[in-house]
Parts: sequence; C-alpha cells; structure tokens
Amino acid sequence: MRFILSEYITLLKEDGELDTLITDLLMAMKITPISKPQKGRQHGVDIAAVGIDPEDGKKKVFLFVVKQKNLTRSSWNKEVNSVRPSLDEVIDVYIPTMLDKRYKKLPIKIVVATNGEMVQNVQINWKNYVDNNSKKKRKYAFWGTGTLVDLLDTYLATEKLFPVEYQSLLRKTLAFIDLPDYNLSHYYELLEKILSVGEKQRQKILKRQRLVRLCLGIVFKWSQDIDNLKPALIASERTLLLSWDWIARNHHFEKNYVQQEFYFLYELKRRIGIEFYNKVHKHYKVRHSLYRYSKNYIEYSLNSWEQLGILASIGLTEIQHFKFAAATSPPEITNKIYRSALAIADSLGSFVLNNPPLNYPKYDEHSIEIAMALQLLCQTGKVDIATRWIRNLAVAFHNNYMVDKDFPLFRTNFDKLVDIHNGDDTVEITSSTIITLLVEYAIVLQSEELYHQLRELVKEQFPKVNLQIWFATEDIEEFIASKCYSQNEGTLKHSIVIYENIETYKKEVFEEMDLYIKEDNFQFFKAGFHIIGHLASRHYRAQPFPIFWRRAIKLTMEEGKKVIKT
Repeated sequence: MRFILSEYITLLKEDGELDTLITDLLMAMKITPISKPQKGRQHGVDIAAVGIDPEDGKKKVFLFVVKQKNLTRSSWNKEVNSVRPSLDEVIDVYIPTMLDKRYKKLPIKIVVATNGEMVQNVQINWKNYVDNNSKKKRKYAFWGTGTLVDLLDTYLATEKLFPVEYQSLLRKTLAFIDLPDYNLSHYYELLEKILSVGEKQRQKILKRQRLVRLCLGIVFKWSQDIDNLKPALIASERTLLLSWDWIARNHHFEKNYVQQEFYFLYELKRRIGIEFYNKVHKHYKVRHSLYRYSKNYIEYSLNSWEQLGILASIGLTEIQHFKFAAATSPPEITNKIYRSALAIADSLGSFVLNNPPLNYPKYDEHSIEIAMALQLLCQTGKVDIATRWIRNLAVAFHNNYMVDKDFPLFRTNFDKLVDIHNGDDTVEITSSTIITLLVEYAIVLQSEELYHQLRELVKEQFPKVNLQIWFATEDIEEFIASKCYSQNEGTLKHSIVIYENIETYKKEVFEEMDLYIKEDNFQFFKAGFHIIGHLASRHYRAQPFPIFWRRAIKLTMEEGKKVIKT
C-alpha cells in the first residue's frame, strides 16, 4: 500500500495537487494553514501554517517551499524558481515583511517539500545551506516522498488522498464495505469516473492508472482491516477489467509504460487472490464446508457455485502468472508458481468432491464456473478429478430429474428457484449449455466412455432438450471488459446433436473453429492475457469463450496429444 501511495504521489503536479495534498495533511496534523496555495509570486512560500510540531511538541510557524520531482543540482540553484533562491526569498522578504506580527515571536520551521527525493550530489549543498542559515528560532526540514508517505499514512484519512470529485465515492465505499450484501456500487462508479477521460500525455495516462491502482490498494487494505477479503477480491476483478477496457478504448496497448502499469495492477489482483486463498483454503477440504455459513440449502448451493468460480479464477491467475514468468524468470521461480497453481487445483478438486451441491447446478449459467474449473483442472493435469466430476454431474442430472423432475433453470431467476424448491412451481426443461460443455470437455479429456454416458443421458432422459453453445462475434471485443458481453450479443448454435460416433462430433468442432471462433483475434488472446476472458465471464455473468476448450479439441486432432494445455 505504501509503495502504491509513493508511486501515486510522484505524479502529482506542484500547483493544485501536491500543495493541496500537503495542506490537507497539515490540517489532519492539526497544523492550521494561514495562507493557501496560489499561483503567482509568493516570495518563496507556497504554504504557511501554524501548529504544534509533532517532533518536539512546540508551537511553530511552518513555511513550505513546494517543488515537484527530485531535488537535483539543476532544481537546487539554476533558475529564479529553484529551491535555493526560493529559500533566500523566504528569509529576505517573506519573514520580514509578509509574516503576520502575531507569529513573529514563534519559532519558524522552513520545509522544502517535494514528491521526489534529494539526490546524493545535492545533499552537501543542502547541509551547508541549513548549517549557515539555521538559528535558535529558525530550523529547516526536507519532506521527500518517503516522509510524505509516512505522514499521510499516519495522519490523513484515506479519501483525502483523492481529488475532491472522487472523495465522496471512496468514503461511501469504505463506509459500506463491511456490509455482507454491499455490491461495491460506489467503488465501481469511482472507477468509471476516473477512467471516463481518455488521456494522451504520458504523465496523465500514468496518473490515472496509478490512481486506479491506489483505489484498489485502499480497498484491499480496508478489507484486511475488517478481516474480510472478499470485497477486495471482487473489486480487483472489476478494476482489472475496466482498466483493460480503458486502455483498449484509448489505443494505449502499444505503449510499454502502459503495459507495465497494467501488469503492476494485475500483480496486485494476484496478490489479493493468493491472500484470500491462504486464508480460506482449509475449508475446501472439509465436507459440507460452506453449509455452516448458509441459511438453507439453496443458499448453500449458490454460495458453493460462487466460491467455485472465485477459486477457479485464483488458480487460472496463477496459470497466467506462470506463463508470464516462464518467458523471463529462472526455473526455480516458474516451478514455484506452477506448484502454487497445482495446490489451488488440488483444493478445487477437494472442494468439488466435498460439497455435493456442485454436482447439481441450479442455473444454466453455472456453465461459467464449470468451464473455469475444468479449464484449471485440465491445465494442471488433474484429468482424473475432472473426469470424475463430469461423471458425477451426469449422474446428478439423471437422479435430479428422476426424483424431482428438476433441471438447471435456463434463465437465472432466484424467486422461481425458491418456488420450485418449495414445490410451488415446476421447472421448464427446454435448453442447456451445460450439457454441451460437459460433452465437449469429455472430448478434451479423450474419454469416449464419458462422451457416450452423456449421450445416453440426453437420449434417454432429455431427448427434447435444445443443446446450445454460444460463440463470440468480432464486435464483442469492444465491450468484453465493461459489461455482460453475451447478453443479446454474439451468435448461438442450437439443436446440437451428440453423434453416436465421437469422431463425427470432433470433426464438426474442427470445421466450426474457423467459422465461429473469433476470439483468437481479440487483444486479450493475442497478448496471451487469457485471464481477462475468464474474469469477464465470471464477473459479468457472461458465457465462457469456447476457444479455451475447443482449441484443445482441435489440437488433439492435429497433434494427437493426450494432455492439452491452452
């Protein structure tokens, strides 16, 4: 958090930003400003204030000379507005003629404040100046970025770090964040406001990116303080997605510094995920672990599916990180990351097997969680667990229908789900994307037995069910990271036939790759940032991208590989 804050401070302008932040800091320290920052000639003093110095407990006059960036030999004494001429003017003009008579008897502390640091070859000049000009009632201090971060962290309320137009939204976010049902609406509005402006200058682009990262860092820290990391985890998804959308809309992908800043944001999102996992991972290996946190079976079921998606997203983020590290890091680092992904996949397998509701999807949109979880299991070589889970799902589809005439709701509707559970309504068994997904993953796993088990399930129990699969179209890339991209968009293949011969189905998939699969041209896919596709699907409740498993089917046909990693 401190590192993010220091990076943000370094981008503040001297006029209107850095000096305003220092003024707010002084007020938080109960040091009262007696002159506000203003443009034009100020006789060396940017901010004057009176209050108790926390260093020695004495009342003093504080005179601030505010400068931007590092204090170098050039900014020390090269121009009229350099630091040394400003300090001389404080002594020669401001104190004798501008300082109110009420304060002239007080000790004076002259502070050079900057959002950088003092470079080594200026330190001797600074020391000599301070030694030559210090008196019994006049002392000097230097506040660089490190000192400012220390003081801000100690004295200033979090929202005061932000421009005025953002403060209210951040304040509301932090006020409501510990409420169980809070949907982070104020935080999302804050992000949208920050990212509503398209910048062209490097400094302004970086400032918005770092302000976004600071927002997430504050939410993360607040979540740690209240011992509930879930809000930070959900916030990290939206933050990464909206940042990606902003970069895409403003055509910043080719700028290396933009890529680097986005990667830092991704790293923070990954850190939040790992901390969340480390906190709760023991629950994944306990039978009915989420039941104790649920009021009834429906809540237990829905909580289990949500947690499955979260866990899969954390694991897929580790896979993403492994791929990045493999290109630049030594083997010991990449192996450590992959072991982390394996551990998460093991936990996911245990979670699936220990929580029976994960065999009984309530909504057809739970295809999102199934797709992500199977993707993680396949990419970490957990073929046996993936196969066993699909088999359990097939059996559960059969049993649920035979006993209760139940089936996953094709349209997500909680009230209808409750009525069905209470026996006040019945489910309409019409369409399914889940069964199509399971059939195609059976092919990815190269299990003909599983493929035919699913085929028999449909043939015997659900002959009239319309099997469907959703495909992206080129235009979807424009809003993939900003909203539910599959709602009324894309194209839907329906009336899918599960052929008796598995090779016939595989051949059809192979032929459809060029016809329907368009996301391989999307920026997130070409850049190898696959986690964007997974997060967009989970976060916005949009259909998963078929390329993640259909490409594996195509590769099995092209190369005959048994274990495919995408």
